[in-house]
Amino acid sequence: MDYAKQYPGVKLPSIWFIQESVRRNSLQTAQPKKKTKGGSKYLLYPEEAIKQLGHIHQSGDFIGKKYIDKQTEPINIFSTSYYSPFKLFQIKRVLASKTVYVYPVLINLWKNFPIPDVYRIDNALTFRGTARGKRFISPFLKFILNLNIIPLFGAPSKPWTNPHVEGHNRTFDVKVWRNNRFANLEQIDVECNRFNQESLDLFDFKYRDNLIFIKRKRYLTEKSKIEYAKLKTIENKKIYFIRFVENKDIRNNSFVTVLNEKVIIPEQYDH
Repeated sequence: MDYAKQYPGVKLPSIWFIQESVRRNSLQTAQPKKKTKGGSKYLLYPEEAIKQLGHIHQSGDFIGKKYIDKQTEPINIFSTSYYSPFKLFQIKRVLASKTVYVYPVLINLWKNFPIPDVYRIDNALTFRGTARGKRFISPFLKFILNLNIIPLFGAPSKPWTNPHVEGHNRTFDVKVWRNNRFANLEQIDVECNRFNQESLDLFDFKYRDNLIFIKRKRYLTEKSKIEYAKLKTIENKKIYFIRFVENKDIRNNSFVTVLNEKVIIPEQYDH
């Protein structure tokens, strides 16, 4: 991508040529250890079922609270990632880890990029709304459902079931947070904007042209009416949960937990 920007109109070298040139000149960094594969297949992770929920998939999360010198208040950063059929990662510093600050970030994004069919989130109270009430539908879920987006919850305590945004968050931590010593919020915003621009550059280089082939794209407009307080209708509204069957309760039952409600599952499905 950098080569194409520096030499517009010139035929691009192959990836193999770039990798071989880097290797011959000893410019490569240490290769990361290969991850052990097969665990998700063994656990019957429903990869194909998730793909069939919709064509455009996006995920979102809050990056863990950060701190800078001479400021006691934590820094809160919301991140969101398209991961299928194109990739785009964007981050935004927000006042607090509350969904009220997420709405404008997503609304502005969906004016320029397609509204997803599926939005994947973790089980934080920020997204599900409460730790007590059973089957409680949070304002964030109402916001998503009213836009005809399917909410998809990852499995609790298993961040690899929401891998796309988690991986990008680690990239932000390595490339931005650990490589800088911030003195104020303005410096953080500058680096976040630079990080976002790099992702946009990659999107423009690799995926922008593919958007014209995506059918049934939807965008928000200035006239779009957004409803947070209540569901406009419950017809055809579904929420999906990735869950692993556990066996930890006092009666030794196998179960899953969905919106604070324990659902007993036949023991042959345990683990």
